[in-house]
Amino acid sequence: MAGGEPPTPGALLCALLWAAAAAPTPLGGGPGGSPAPGAFGRLYRGAVNISAERLYAFAYSRQPGQVDAVRVYVNSSSENLQYPVLFVVRQQKGVLSWQVPLIFRGLYQRTYNYQEVSRTLCPSEPATETGPSEQIIFVDVASMAPFNIAYELLVTRLENFQLETNKPFNFTASPSQPQYFLYKFPQDVDSVIIKVVSDAVYPCSVVSVQDIVCPVYDLDHNVEFNGVYQSMTKQAAITVPTAVPANGIFSHCCLGIYDLGEQETVIIF
Repeated sequence: MAGGEPPTPGALLCALLWAAAAAPTPLGGGPGGSPAPGAFGRLYRGAVNISAERLYAFAYSRQPGQVDAVRVYVNSSSENLQYPVLFVVRQQKGVLSWQVPLIFRGLYQRTYNYQEVSRTLCPSEPATETGPSEQIIFVDVASMAPFNIAYELLVTRLENFQLETNKPFNFTASPSQPQYFLYKFPQDVDSVIIKVVSDAVYPCSVVSVQDIVCPVYDLDHNVEFNGVYQSMTKQAAITVPTAVPANGIFSHCCLGIYDLGEQETVIIF
Protein backbone atom coordinates (compact mmCIF):
# COMPACT_ATOMS: atom_id res chain seq x y z
CA MET A 1 0.00 0.00 0.00
CA ALA A 2 1.22 3.57 -0.67
CA GLY A 3 2.80 5.18 2.37
CA GLY A 4 2.81 1.91 4.35
CA GLU A 5 5.23 -0.83 5.17
CA PRO A 6 5.79 -3.49 2.49
CA PRO A 7 4.20 -6.82 3.39
CA THR A 8 6.46 -9.21 5.18
CA PRO A 9 7.28 -12.53 3.48
CA GLY A 10 5.34 -14.32 6.19
CA ALA A 11 2.20 -12.30 5.50
CA LEU A 12 2.48 -12.88 1.74
CA LEU A 13 2.93 -16.60 2.23
CA CYS A 14 -0.11 -16.72 4.50
CA ALA A 15 -2.24 -14.97 1.88
CA LEU A 16 -1.12 -17.38 -0.84
CA LEU A 17 -1.93 -20.39 1.30
CA TRP A 18 -5.40 -19.02 2.04
CA ALA A 19 -6.09 -18.45 -1.66
CA ALA A 20 -4.99 -21.98 -2.50
CA ALA A 21 -7.23 -23.42 0.20
CA ALA A 22 -10.24 -21.44 -1.02
CA ALA A 23 -9.91 -22.55 -4.66
CA PRO A 24 -12.27 -25.36 -5.81
CA THR A 25 -10.61 -28.74 -5.72
CA PRO A 26 -11.37 -31.30 -8.44
CA LEU A 27 -12.03 -34.61 -6.72
CA GLY A 28 -12.40 -36.71 -9.82
CA GLY A 29 -8.77 -37.45 -10.55
CA GLY A 30 -5.19 -37.62 -9.49
CA PRO A 31 -2.46 -35.07 -8.85
CA GLY A 32 -2.87 -31.69 -10.50
CA GLY A 33 -6.62 -32.09 -10.90
CA SER A 34 -6.35 -34.70 -13.65
CA PRO A 35 -9.68 -36.30 -14.58
CA ALA A 36 -10.75 -39.69 -13.33
CA PRO A 37 -11.08 -42.27 -16.11
CA GLY A 38 -14.75 -43.07 -16.70
CA ALA A 39 -16.34 -46.27 -17.96
CA PHE A 40 -19.34 -46.34 -20.28
CA GLY A 41 -22.40 -47.96 -18.74
CA ARG A 42 -21.24 -47.47 -15.16
CA LEU A 43 -23.29 -45.37 -12.72
CA TYR A 44 -21.19 -42.86 -10.78
CA ARG A 45 -22.38 -41.32 -7.53
CA GLY A 46 -20.73 -38.40 -5.79
CA ALA A 47 -21.17 -35.00 -4.16
CA VAL A 48 -19.97 -31.52 -5.08
CA ASN A 49 -19.80 -28.13 -3.36
CA ILE A 50 -18.10 -24.77 -3.84
CA SER A 51 -14.73 -26.21 -2.82
CA ALA A 52 -14.92 -29.57 -4.59
CA GLU A 53 -15.87 -30.50 -8.13
CA ARG A 54 -15.65 -33.74 -10.11
CA LEU A 55 -14.07 -34.31 -13.50
CA TYR A 56 -14.41 -37.50 -15.56
CA ALA A 57 -12.82 -38.53 -18.85
CA PHE A 58 -14.49 -41.12 -21.10
CA ALA A 59 -12.23 -42.46 -23.83
CA TYR A 60 -13.16 -44.73 -26.73
CA SER A 61 -11.95 -45.81 -30.16
CA ARG A 62 -13.81 -44.88 -33.31
CA GLN A 63 -13.64 -47.07 -36.38
CA PRO A 64 -13.34 -45.65 -39.94
CA GLY A 65 -16.74 -44.69 -41.38
CA GLN A 66 -18.45 -45.14 -38.02
CA VAL A 67 -20.84 -42.59 -36.48
CA ASP A 68 -20.69 -42.73 -32.68
CA ALA A 69 -23.43 -41.36 -30.45
CA VAL A 70 -23.06 -40.94 -26.69
CA ARG A 71 -25.84 -40.18 -24.19
CA VAL A 72 -25.29 -38.59 -20.79
CA TYR A 73 -27.77 -39.16 -17.95
CA VAL A 74 -27.56 -37.12 -14.74
CA ASN A 75 -29.69 -36.96 -11.63
CA SER A 76 -29.71 -34.94 -8.43
CA SER A 77 -32.30 -35.11 -5.67
CA SER A 78 -31.63 -31.49 -4.71
CA GLU A 79 -34.46 -29.04 -5.47
CA ASN A 80 -32.44 -26.00 -4.43
CA LEU A 81 -32.72 -23.50 -7.29
CA GLN A 82 -30.18 -21.17 -5.67
CA TYR A 83 -27.43 -23.77 -5.88
CA PRO A 84 -28.00 -26.05 -8.88
CA VAL A 85 -25.57 -28.74 -9.91
CA LEU A 86 -23.78 -27.69 -13.11
CA PHE A 87 -22.82 -30.25 -15.76
CA VAL A 88 -20.43 -29.36 -18.59
CA VAL A 89 -19.60 -31.89 -21.32
CA ARG A 90 -16.63 -31.19 -23.59
CA GLN A 91 -16.07 -32.93 -26.91
CA GLN A 92 -13.51 -32.43 -29.64
CA LYS A 93 -15.61 -29.81 -31.43
CA GLY A 94 -18.24 -28.69 -28.98
CA VAL A 95 -19.42 -28.01 -25.45
CA LEU A 96 -22.82 -28.91 -23.99
CA SER A 97 -23.92 -27.71 -20.56
CA TRP A 98 -27.02 -27.68 -18.36
CA GLN A 99 -28.04 -27.46 -14.73
CA VAL A 100 -30.05 -29.63 -12.35
CA PRO A 101 -32.75 -28.79 -11.41
CA LEU A 102 -33.45 -28.02 -15.07
CA ILE A 103 -36.11 -25.35 -15.42
CA PHE A 104 -38.66 -25.08 -18.23
CA ARG A 105 -41.15 -22.24 -18.49
CA GLY A 106 -44.68 -22.85 -19.69
CA LEU A 107 -47.85 -20.87 -20.16
CA TYR A 108 -48.76 -18.13 -17.70
CA GLN A 109 -45.14 -18.01 -16.43
CA ARG A 110 -45.51 -21.41 -14.81
CA THR A 111 -42.22 -23.23 -14.24
CA TYR A 112 -41.44 -26.94 -14.31
CA ASN A 113 -38.36 -28.30 -12.55
CA TYR A 114 -36.69 -31.59 -13.44
CA GLN A 115 -34.17 -33.51 -11.36
CA GLU A 116 -33.36 -36.04 -14.10
CA VAL A 117 -31.78 -34.97 -17.39
CA SER A 118 -30.56 -37.00 -20.36
CA ARG A 119 -28.90 -35.48 -23.42
CA THR A 120 -27.51 -37.07 -26.56
CA LEU A 121 -24.17 -35.56 -27.53
CA CYS A 122 -23.82 -34.35 -31.08
CA PRO A 123 -22.19 -37.32 -32.85
CA SER A 124 -18.78 -36.89 -34.36
CA GLU A 125 -18.38 -37.02 -38.11
CA PRO A 126 -17.55 -40.39 -39.67
CA ALA A 127 -13.86 -41.09 -39.41
CA THR A 128 -11.89 -40.79 -42.64
CA GLU A 129 -8.70 -42.33 -41.28
CA THR A 130 -7.58 -45.72 -42.46
CA GLY A 131 -7.42 -46.99 -38.89
CA PRO A 132 -9.26 -46.40 -35.60
CA SER A 133 -8.92 -43.00 -33.90
CA GLU A 134 -9.00 -42.26 -30.19
CA GLN A 135 -11.76 -40.00 -28.88
CA ILE A 136 -12.29 -38.54 -25.42
CA ILE A 137 -15.22 -36.85 -23.66
CA PHE A 138 -14.82 -34.80 -20.48
CA VAL A 139 -17.68 -34.41 -18.01
CA ASP A 140 -17.31 -31.76 -15.31
CA VAL A 141 -19.67 -31.66 -12.31
CA ALA A 142 -19.68 -28.60 -10.06
CA SER A 143 -21.82 -26.45 -7.78
CA MET A 144 -21.47 -23.16 -5.91
CA ALA A 145 -23.32 -24.57 -2.89
CA PRO A 146 -21.57 -24.17 0.50
CA PHE A 147 -22.79 -27.67 1.35
CA ASN A 148 -22.59 -31.06 -0.37
CA ILE A 149 -25.09 -31.85 -3.12
CA ALA A 150 -25.31 -35.46 -4.28
CA TYR A 151 -25.54 -36.43 -7.95
CA GLU A 152 -25.57 -39.45 -10.25
CA LEU A 153 -23.87 -39.71 -13.65
CA LEU A 154 -24.24 -42.36 -16.34
CA VAL A 155 -22.60 -42.16 -19.78
CA THR A 156 -23.57 -44.73 -22.42
CA ARG A 157 -22.85 -45.36 -26.08
CA LEU A 158 -26.02 -45.66 -28.13
CA GLU A 159 -26.39 -48.87 -30.08
CA ASN A 160 -29.62 -47.98 -31.93
CA PHE A 161 -28.86 -44.47 -33.07
CA GLN A 162 -29.39 -44.87 -36.82
CA LEU A 163 -32.93 -45.38 -38.11
CA GLU A 164 -33.81 -47.69 -40.99
CA THR A 165 -36.44 -47.38 -43.70
CA ASN A 166 -39.76 -49.18 -43.02
CA LYS A 167 -38.54 -50.39 -39.63
CA PRO A 168 -40.48 -48.99 -36.63
CA PHE A 169 -38.42 -47.86 -33.65
CA ASN A 170 -39.83 -47.32 -30.14
CA PHE A 171 -38.43 -44.82 -27.68
CA THR A 172 -39.42 -42.69 -24.70
CA ALA A 173 -38.81 -38.96 -24.35
CA SER A 174 -39.65 -36.15 -21.96
CA PRO A 175 -38.92 -32.40 -21.78
CA SER A 176 -35.70 -32.94 -19.84
CA GLN A 177 -34.79 -36.12 -21.74
CA PRO A 178 -35.32 -35.41 -25.46
CA GLN A 179 -34.29 -37.91 -28.09
CA TYR A 180 -32.95 -37.62 -31.62
CA PHE A 181 -31.70 -40.17 -34.14
CA LEU A 182 -29.76 -40.32 -37.38
CA TYR A 183 -31.19 -41.31 -40.74
CA LYS A 184 -29.18 -41.58 -43.94
CA PHE A 185 -30.92 -41.55 -47.30
CA PRO A 186 -30.61 -44.60 -49.53
CA GLN A 187 -29.26 -43.86 -52.99
CA ASP A 188 -32.42 -44.88 -54.85
CA VAL A 189 -35.04 -42.64 -53.17
CA ASP A 190 -36.17 -39.05 -53.85
CA SER A 191 -37.92 -38.42 -50.53
CA VAL A 192 -38.94 -40.08 -47.29
CA ILE A 193 -41.81 -39.61 -44.86
CA ILE A 194 -40.98 -39.51 -41.16
CA LYS A 195 -43.99 -40.58 -39.12
CA VAL A 196 -44.14 -40.40 -35.32
CA VAL A 197 -46.96 -42.10 -33.39
CA SER A 198 -47.77 -41.66 -29.71
CA ASP A 199 -50.10 -43.66 -27.47
CA ALA A 200 -51.09 -40.57 -25.48
CA VAL A 201 -53.45 -37.86 -26.73
CA TYR A 202 -52.13 -35.32 -24.24
CA PRO A 203 -49.74 -33.57 -23.90
CA CYS A 204 -48.57 -31.94 -27.09
CA SER A 205 -45.22 -33.02 -28.50
CA VAL A 206 -42.83 -31.49 -31.02
CA VAL A 207 -41.22 -33.40 -33.89
CA SER A 208 -38.24 -31.86 -35.67
CA VAL A 209 -36.15 -32.79 -38.71
CA GLN A 210 -32.71 -31.20 -38.93
CA ASP A 211 -29.71 -31.54 -41.21
CA ILE A 212 -26.55 -33.23 -39.93
CA VAL A 213 -24.92 -30.25 -38.27
CA CYS A 214 -23.89 -29.44 -34.74
CA PRO A 215 -25.25 -28.26 -32.42
CA VAL A 216 -28.53 -30.17 -32.51
CA TYR A 217 -31.42 -28.08 -31.18
CA ASP A 218 -33.31 -30.61 -29.10
CA LEU A 219 -35.01 -28.58 -26.36
CA ASP A 220 -38.47 -27.08 -26.24
CA HIS A 221 -37.20 -23.48 -26.40
CA ASN A 222 -34.76 -23.89 -29.33
CA VAL A 223 -36.14 -26.66 -31.53
CA GLU A 224 -37.39 -24.10 -34.09
CA PHE A 225 -33.92 -22.69 -34.76
CA ASN A 226 -32.96 -25.28 -37.40
CA GLY A 227 -34.74 -27.46 -39.92
CA VAL A 228 -38.50 -28.02 -39.88
CA TYR A 229 -40.68 -28.96 -36.95
CA GLN A 230 -44.28 -29.87 -36.23
CA SER A 231 -46.36 -30.12 -33.08
CA MET A 232 -48.42 -33.25 -32.53
CA THR A 233 -50.73 -35.09 -30.16
CA LYS A 234 -51.11 -38.72 -31.29
CA GLN A 235 -49.23 -38.68 -34.60
CA ALA A 236 -47.32 -36.50 -37.03
CA ALA A 237 -45.68 -36.92 -40.43
CA ILE A 238 -43.05 -34.84 -42.21
CA THR A 239 -41.98 -35.36 -45.84
CA VAL A 240 -38.28 -34.76 -46.44
CA PRO A 241 -36.89 -34.62 -50.00
CA THR A 242 -33.34 -35.80 -50.53
CA ALA A 243 -32.47 -32.42 -52.08
CA VAL A 244 -32.72 -30.69 -48.69
CA PRO A 245 -30.03 -32.44 -46.61
CA ALA A 246 -26.53 -33.02 -47.88
CA ASN A 247 -26.21 -36.66 -46.86
CA GLY A 248 -28.68 -37.39 -44.11
CA ILE A 249 -30.86 -35.97 -41.36
CA PHE A 250 -31.36 -35.98 -37.64
CA SER A 251 -34.88 -37.16 -36.89
CA HIS A 252 -35.59 -35.57 -33.58
CA CYS A 253 -38.47 -35.63 -31.12
CA CYS A 254 -38.64 -33.08 -28.35
CA LEU A 255 -41.72 -33.46 -26.18
CA GLY A 256 -43.72 -30.55 -24.79
CA ILE A 257 -43.13 -29.33 -21.26
CA TYR A 258 -46.33 -30.86 -19.92
CA ASP A 259 -45.15 -34.40 -20.44
CA LEU A 260 -43.68 -36.61 -17.71
CA GLY A 261 -42.61 -39.40 -20.01
CA GLU A 262 -44.21 -40.73 -23.15
CA GLN A 263 -43.74 -43.71 -25.43
CA GLU A 264 -43.21 -42.83 -29.09
CA THR A 265 -42.76 -44.82 -32.28
CA VAL A 266 -40.94 -43.37 -35.28
CA ILE A 267 -41.35 -44.88 -38.76
CA ILE A 268 -39.61 -43.77 -41.95
CA PHE A 269 -41.00 -44.88 -45.27
